This record gives sequence, structure tokens and C-alpha cells, in this order.
Amino acid sequence: MVHQYKLNGYNIVLDTCSGSVHSVDDVAYDIIAMYKTASREEIVNAVMKKYGDRPDVTRDDVLLCIDDVESLEKNGKLFTEDSFKNLATTFSMLRAYSTSFLTVRCTMWF
Repeated sequence: MVHQYKLNGYNIVLDTCSGSVHSVDDVAYDIIAMYKTASREEIVNAVMKKYGDRPDVTRDDVLLCIDDVESLEKNGKLFTEDSFKNLATTFSMLRAYSTSFLTVRCTMWF
């Protein structure tokens, strides 16, 4: 699971499943936000529309940044699969069971 937020002038991207913390520029921040829902071309067009007037942002730079995001994903540092996803329901069921058991035990004592 990826969380993105801005704090004190920093663009922070957290991959909670891998424990990775990334500090990125505005362009990379926007690319990461669109990465899972848009095609490469859609990302490039959106980023160039927003940042195209900046001399330090070119189409090639955007494509390289997308490549970097892909590399982070392949290396398990971004958009990492939740390895505990299947246990979430198990923990919920155990908690519900232990709560109902505790309620029954407490009512028996009083």
C-alpha cells in the first residue's frame, strides 16, 4: 500500500508493505500518483501539460522517471504486495472470538 503526502515542503511517498520511504520532487510525486491507473502515454501527457513550461522537465525526463518507478516496483520498494493480506480476516475472526469469549466469561463471574 502506498501513501503519499506533503509535509514541510517535502513530497513523501511511503510503501508501507516494504517499509520504504521516498522523498521525491513534484514531477515524480504526480507520476507515482497516476502510475497504477494510467498508461505511460497518459502519464507523459498529463505531466507535460502541468510542467511543460519548466525548462528542467522534458518528455525524456518524464519517461526516465516512469522507468525509475517501474524499477522500484520490480525491486519491491514501491507498490509492494501486502504479504499479510490473507491474515487480516484471520485476525478479525480471532479478535471477534476472543471478545465474545471474554464477554461470556465476565458475565459468568458476576
